[in-house]
Amino acid sequence: MKKFIPFLILALILTMIPPGGSSANTTAVQLGSDLLFDRFHQLIEGKNVGLITNQTGINSQGASTIDLLRRDRSVKLTALFAPEYGLDGKEQVGTQAKSYTHPVYGIPVYSLYGSTRQPTPEMMGHFDTLLVDLQDTGSRTYTYISTLHYAMAAAKEQGKQIVVLDRPNPLGGTIVEGPVLEKPYQSFIGIDELPLAHGMTIGELALFFNRSIGADLYVVPMEGYTRSMTYPDTGLKWVPSSPHLPDLTSVYGYMATGLGEGTPVKQADNFAWIGAEGIDSVQFADLLNGSLLPGVLFLPEKKENAGGVRLHIHDSRVFNPVRTGLYALAYARQLQPFAVPQSTEKEITMFDQVMGTSKIAQLLAQGKSPQEIVASYAEALGKFVELRKSFLIYGETPFVPSGAIHSPYAAPLPAKPPAPPAGKPGTVTPPTPSTPEPVKPPGTNTPAPSTPEPAKPPAPAQKPPAVPAPKPGDKIAYLTFDDGPSPVTPQILDTLKKNQVKATFFIVGRNVPGHEAILKRIVAEGHAIGGHTYSHDYKIVYKSMEAFFADLEKGNQLIEKATGVKPVLFRYPGGSTNTVSLKYQDTKRYSKQAPVMNAIKAEANKRGYTFIDWNVTNGDARSNKYTAQQALANVKAQVKAQKEIVVLMHDASTKTPTAQALPEVIAFLKAKGYRFEAIHPDQPTVSHVK
Repeated sequence: MKKFIPFLILALILTMIPPGGSSANTTAVQLGSDLLFDRFHQLIEGKNVGLITNQTGINSQGASTIDLLRRDRSVKLTALFAPEYGLDGKEQVGTQAKSYTHPVYGIPVYSLYGSTRQPTPEMMGHFDTLLVDLQDTGSRTYTYISTLHYAMAAAKEQGKQIVVLDRPNPLGGTIVEGPVLEKPYQSFIGIDELPLAHGMTIGELALFFNRSIGADLYVVPMEGYTRSMTYPDTGLKWVPSSPHLPDLTSVYGYMATGLGEGTPVKQADNFAWIGAEGIDSVQFADLLNGSLLPGVLFLPEKKENAGGVRLHIHDSRVFNPVRTGLYALAYARQLQPFAVPQSTEKEITMFDQVMGTSKIAQLLAQGKSPQEIVASYAEALGKFVELRKSFLIYGETPFVPSGAIHSPYAAPLPAKPPAPPAGKPGTVTPPTPSTPEPVKPPGTNTPAPSTPEPAKPPAPAQKPPAVPAPKPGDKIAYLTFDDGPSPVTPQILDTLKKNQVKATFFIVGRNVPGHEAILKRIVAEGHAIGGHTYSHDYKIVYKSMEAFFADLEKGNQLIEKATGVKPVLFRYPGGSTNTVSLKYQDTKRYSKQAPVMNAIKAEANKRGYTFIDWNVTNGDARSNKYTAQQALANVKAQVKAQKEIVVLMHDASTKTPTAQALPEVIAFLKAKGYRFEAIHPDQPTVSHVK
């Protein structure tokens, strides 16, 4: 027996080593499920929890969310819900069990596909908090996001908190394409007014859905994710989301080959091939290749009696599946003029449900070109792109969350909600108004059109207490930080507090959700706060005067909601003397001689705003590749004998060297005889220091 002991020990050691030899996380992205257990556990601690998931509900290391919850002694998993294809993702349509007791876990498993799509009050009675951990495909027609929508509606009705664990959109977040669903065509494959390719993560979709639901919704975001990432960029392993989508190639091809419902145009080989009887494969390939659709080549291939093409997707970053699919349908009908299914007053065809409108079928029946079909939905798609900006979490900087994101549309619940325990880090709860705020209709915060109704100027904001008037010979330094808040901001606030220095923060509105606690700290510690527009997107803010103030005030509303302070100060993206505005201004309304900046400045005066420029910068705006030593050297080189200096710095998530250099910047300025103040709107000389 003794001779077997070493082998038993070795076997035990090997079973403790995970596949690959290490448990270290090598992925570029941490999923919402990773962060829930590692950093934001207070959302579920002490709760009875229900979970909507399937085989895709795993963390970045491959651990099942079901298993993680069952091993968590502070949480009780009391019910499971399965979307289409069941809990294991292998069940075929029509064979999925309605509900059953799990043979291992001993808890109910409810199907949310078929006759019961929305959890019933009886099902919701098992738990306090409903978790959602599902991998979406990026298509409006995929039923997992419809299941999410129904679950949010049930959570609202039953007074339950719902928490969505975010995951990547496998198509990335930059391709937004296709006809936008019209309300008469809503169905289980089109639950909300989205285009076919929405370019949003499931967490962003939840925030979007909640504009009209008003559930007590939290989204646990990802860390390290950026808008332009496709799935391979994340470093995560793809888990087939259904029997028909075994790999990423099938996911990319899903909307490119699967839009022909009800027509002779079919897909095959898990969405890798498209064609129909009566089509010449070579002609079909020539037409599609001649269109120069990005990221894809079309190889002629016949299948039995059907002619068609096989898609060779060589660049998933630029591949546009919806546009590709619409071009394929249009060219297929040119080669074989098939009958296009048309909806009637009594019945909406499956084709129109997929498209979300009857217009595409009508254009196909009329023999319109693919270019004309794409142009037909351009206006509606543009409006959606503007609307969705309010609900996006991620940009082009790897996202570093400071807390779970609490939807601003959450209305008071009929029963007391199971709020996260007070005083624990990680979640951000906006202040509760004394009376419920109405849910804003879609588009409320979008920039105004080029010829809008005259906007009513906002009421003057309360101004902060005036700072002491400068004495003769006084030297004053105003430290300013743009583009936050972010995880870098608390580091800066710690330094300011330690040195008893006040500063001014110019906030980009789209960064507010999830960082409300940081804004509250800025105000509580006596710093000044100003707006820096919502989007900081030159092409948006400098199109017109109306667009600028729509964007600025959209951001200011988020600041005021988080802090109770209505900003009066603001800083122009690029500064008040920028020339980039000339590039983006509406040439029908403005010129080089009468630029948009003149109109914006005149309107700012009318509205009681004070803009702030700068005359010293640490250089961190030019690049993210700089050191703390370089930032300090830039300040030292520009500070001479000025009586007033406004120092431009940034507190975006990529500006850690700025925070590292700040103690020495403060020490240097003190040695030069400067005292520090926050900026007050009544100091006009500060506005024009540049």
